[in-house]
Amino acid sequence: MRPRKGTRCLLAGIALSTLALGIALPETAQAQTPAQTISVSFKDKEVASILDFIASHSGYKIVYEPEVRTGGYKATVSFDEVSAEKAIEGILKGTPFIYAIEGRTIRIFRPQQQSSVKTQITGLVKDQNGIPVMGASVRIQGTRLGAQTNAQGQFSINTDKGTGKLLVSCVGYTEATAPFTQGTPTVVTLKEDVKNLGSVTVIAYGKRNTRELTGAVASIKADQLKDAPAPSIEGLLQGQLSGLQVTSQSGAPGGAGNAISIRGISSLNTQGVNDGSPLFVVDGVPLSKVPADAAGGINALAGLDPSTIESVEVLKDAASASLYGSRSGNGVILITTKKGKSGKAEFGVNFSQSISFLPATPLQMRGHGERRAHLMLARAQRIGHYDWRTNRVTVPNSYANSYGWEPSNDGAYDFFWANGNVLPREQQPPASIQDSLNTFYNNNTNWWKYIFQVGRVTNGDVYASGGNENVRYLISGGVYDERGIQINSGFRRATFLSNLDLRLAPKLNAFTRLNLAYNNQDAADGSRAQGLGVDPKEAPTIFPGRGTQAEQAALQKIRDVKARNSMFNARLSIGADYEFIRGLKFNTSASADTYFAQNHIFKPTYLNYNNLSSVEASRSMMAMIQWENLLSYRFNIRNLHNFDLLAGMTYTYDLLEKIEGRAQGGPTNRIHEIGEGWPKTRTVEGMVESLQSLVTDRQEQAMLSYLGRVAYNYKRRYMLDASIRFDGSSVFGKDVRWAPFPSLGLAWAFSEESFMKDLWWLTFGKVRASWGKSGQKFQEAYLAHGLMEESSTHLGEPGLIPSSMANSRLTWEKSDQYDLGLDLDLFNNRFKVKLDYYYKYSYDLLMQIPTPGNFFLSKMTWVNSSAISNEGIELDLTADLIKRKDFSWMLRFNIARNWNLFRSSYDNTDLDDKVLGRPTYGIYTYKDEGLVQREQDIPYYYNQLGVRTPLYFQNENYPLRVGGRKIKDQNGDGRIDSKDVYYAGSALPLAYGGITNQFSYKGVTLTTLFTYTLGRKMMNMVRNSTFNFNQKFGPVMNDFSSASIWQKPGDETKFPAITFADAGYTGQYDGDIDSNIENVSYLRLKQLSLSYSLPQTWFKRLHLKDVRLYLSGENLFLLTNYSGLDPEIVNPYTGKDTGEMYPLSRKFTLGLNLKF
Repeated sequence: MRPRKGTRCLLAGIALSTLALGIALPETAQAQTPAQTISVSFKDKEVASILDFIASHSGYKIVYEPEVRTGGYKATVSFDEVSAEKAIEGILKGTPFIYAIEGRTIRIFRPQQQSSVKTQITGLVKDQNGIPVMGASVRIQGTRLGAQTNAQGQFSINTDKGTGKLLVSCVGYTEATAPFTQGTPTVVTLKEDVKNLGSVTVIAYGKRNTRELTGAVASIKADQLKDAPAPSIEGLLQGQLSGLQVTSQSGAPGGAGNAISIRGISSLNTQGVNDGSPLFVVDGVPLSKVPADAAGGINALAGLDPSTIESVEVLKDAASASLYGSRSGNGVILITTKKGKSGKAEFGVNFSQSISFLPATPLQMRGHGERRAHLMLARAQRIGHYDWRTNRVTVPNSYANSYGWEPSNDGAYDFFWANGNVLPREQQPPASIQDSLNTFYNNNTNWWKYIFQVGRVTNGDVYASGGNENVRYLISGGVYDERGIQINSGFRRATFLSNLDLRLAPKLNAFTRLNLAYNNQDAADGSRAQGLGVDPKEAPTIFPGRGTQAEQAALQKIRDVKARNSMFNARLSIGADYEFIRGLKFNTSASADTYFAQNHIFKPTYLNYNNLSSVEASRSMMAMIQWENLLSYRFNIRNLHNFDLLAGMTYTYDLLEKIEGRAQGGPTNRIHEIGEGWPKTRTVEGMVESLQSLVTDRQEQAMLSYLGRVAYNYKRRYMLDASIRFDGSSVFGKDVRWAPFPSLGLAWAFSEESFMKDLWWLTFGKVRASWGKSGQKFQEAYLAHGLMEESSTHLGEPGLIPSSMANSRLTWEKSDQYDLGLDLDLFNNRFKVKLDYYYKYSYDLLMQIPTPGNFFLSKMTWVNSSAISNEGIELDLTADLIKRKDFSWMLRFNIARNWNLFRSSYDNTDLDDKVLGRPTYGIYTYKDEGLVQREQDIPYYYNQLGVRTPLYFQNENYPLRVGGRKIKDQNGDGRIDSKDVYYAGSALPLAYGGITNQFSYKGVTLTTLFTYTLGRKMMNMVRNSTFNFNQKFGPVMNDFSSASIWQKPGDETKFPAITFADAGYTGQYDGDIDSNIENVSYLRLKQLSLSYSLPQTWFKRLHLKDVRLYLSGENLFLLTNYSGLDPEIVNPYTGKDTGEMYPLSRKFTLGLNLKF
């Protein structure tokens, strides 16, 4: 699976030789054959000028009558990679002109009518669904007599011919001929031109017609992402594409809680090494992977306004992604922003207002029910007394039986009595539990209503686009302001986008891309998946609520922490391309992507353990500079052999600088900034304690890359795509700095074979097969080179020790991936099917291993020594179920199934959180062996003193008895503790996907998006651990009155005897047992949108082109078998729902789109 050293030289020689041969061969043929496809984009442009443009780029000679130029005819068109004939058909639509092709000459003329005759040929042109075709060209064969169809598909031609043949053509349909007889209406049915169908898809370093793809690429357009104001594009992709899993771990404002993966987990998800996230490329610029600690939890992708995105392509297999080499191991997502079009300027305004709220609160026992449950649990406390003289444990069975033991932590019968001694102050129960007559403690407060609020989102943007054949521009600016559903949480963004395309000379073009964004987030939690600032499960409901000291104490953690997190992002790209001869183009570009982040958190004295106020602040700067040069050559030979060649070089430089400091002991809680007067140290019990610290960091890395690709197809029937990329990075040792990443893709469009023509239902069919190698470089710049850190001082001088050992052989993480695919278009493209099978083996993954001996005080070393495999099936279905003139129904469905396995590790041993041969992420818990009904069912062990003791929990004071739950002693030491947890099942789902329905009737469109997950295992720790007596006396998150609790031998209940409720009894009432694992599936109505485009007659006088209103909702409906609130935000790595994550909100949005 690993290439030999000579392989890289051989592959490089083959690629360069092939490229040189391809450039040299086809020049003569190209001169004889028009270009296969062209791209045309103009708005309100003179038709004659557009035709001149096509002539200069297509190889055709275009001749038109003077009226075409002098008649004031204009057109707005936008075609990508289409034939010249199809482009001209689209341009002439709506004009009185038609065209004819004579060899390499295209003639444009007005169809003639014979005015001297009184007879007519009439007829109707329709498609295969019976819908009239407007704008079709109808001409009498052998003449210039013709006409265009009207809105009803009707035509009429004056002629004296009694019989003959009609030639009918229209964009998107195959040309048809039909006999006519004067006096009899002629009906012509056009078939969709399947050979010229297939949208253009952005691929690595270029574009390609979807029917020519050999790799697995999924695409989504801007129309499918609208009507849902979102801080980040990640959330909008959920459920849209198979194999792309987007999990909302947190609903916090800013969208940073979305975990995204392509075709499973391919890494150990180690921060700074490989966090498992895909590579995002925006307009050809790879985005920097901003560490969460440097960004203060702000999502770097939130700086890109989703409304400016034209399309998103997901490169799922190595054949499509390997040209990104050492950054493509986790997949690649290409984002293309909108560009300007030539012609009359267009202005647009988009505005929306949303409200959001918490959909539901969990089940609680509040007020008197809460106190009653805690009293019963407290009184049932039983803790054994260990007599060190006899080495025996006595579990008290009465108050008298426990009297006389040591005062502190020496057995208990009833929490309030303990062992008859006065409890120490720190162990005494709160007054609220016993003082039931005090009205202050007799309340029924739902703290969820205090911590959560009605949120809102205000989203607006304006844009202007236009230009001419020499200059095209798009400028956009937007604001996004979200107040979260949790108090003191929010996110704000301001963006500016400028895309400028210039035609400096007939063969020289240039462009600039500029994106500026300022993000500000209110959150004291600096992690990406943010949790709750205050846990409402910790505030007793018997306390009073609004306007009281209890409310202030309950909410002070979130109200009194002052956090400022902001990030400024500037991304600039400039470039130019020059076309030496038709199809041979050189492109050069320079890009910079910079982030400036600052984070500041102040905590008052009463929120810190040492009763000192504190400030933590950091400033970070991340910059990526890229210089790229590409040489491409597209040509065909005799319109049969089509080539697309690419060679290039890329240089990338990354810089990270960070400064962070901390200070404690401010003079007052009203001072939130560090001043000179803040103390540097303090003395506690004779020990000097530092109160201030400052740390700086600077990391640099560079990468040089060479890449090449050869794409070939014969009649778009047999396709081959081969590519290779060589990457060299400074983060590795000099001997392993370079690595090749080759790929090969093959495809066969079997529907184009003559023996398939009788299958009338098959419009298009293609099989694909690909293989490729991708890689992943780690993110830390000096991981392989070793780092030193300060140690203890000697004679007043600080010493140094290695914080990480150098490893000159530390190298790339690599993946080999195989893909088999089937693409089917059925029933004239009414149904489309895409089926993929893949296998991905990721190896040389980084992990830490023990260093032999005590070597330089460093106990761990990074090595390439683990592997993960991912195998799966993906299915995408698209169906136009109803396609009529006024009504249509479109359905999209996708599902993905992934098998993930941890394959190997150092010395082939299990890791603490991973088991060989099992999925990477699993649920680790205790094995439930049932309730003990008889004394003889209790396992006994002999301790080191030879004393026979029963199985116990944590220590001898918590022995197993009749009525308790037997937990499997995995290591056989007679004690149940953390060493006895085992891998109880995968936390990854069996399958996931999405279902989209779109109904359109005239100007009304209804769109629904359902997302679903099947077979995901998880544990509801909130509900199943709420009776665990941990002496916190908070809300009871289950119905204690209906709990099934063991009372006597023979009872089969959910919970053991109540005397095992103390937190010291592991696996009894803490919910952490495998019998509590739930196999969960859910279906969520992720988005529903209803829009209406107003008739143009209503606003034509206001100089508006389009007015559109929409109402949308998010997270409107959830159908699940899960016992908790929301299975989606359950931790996907542990499978345990602790109720600490920021919940997903339900949102309603009203929006308006205006175009001028």
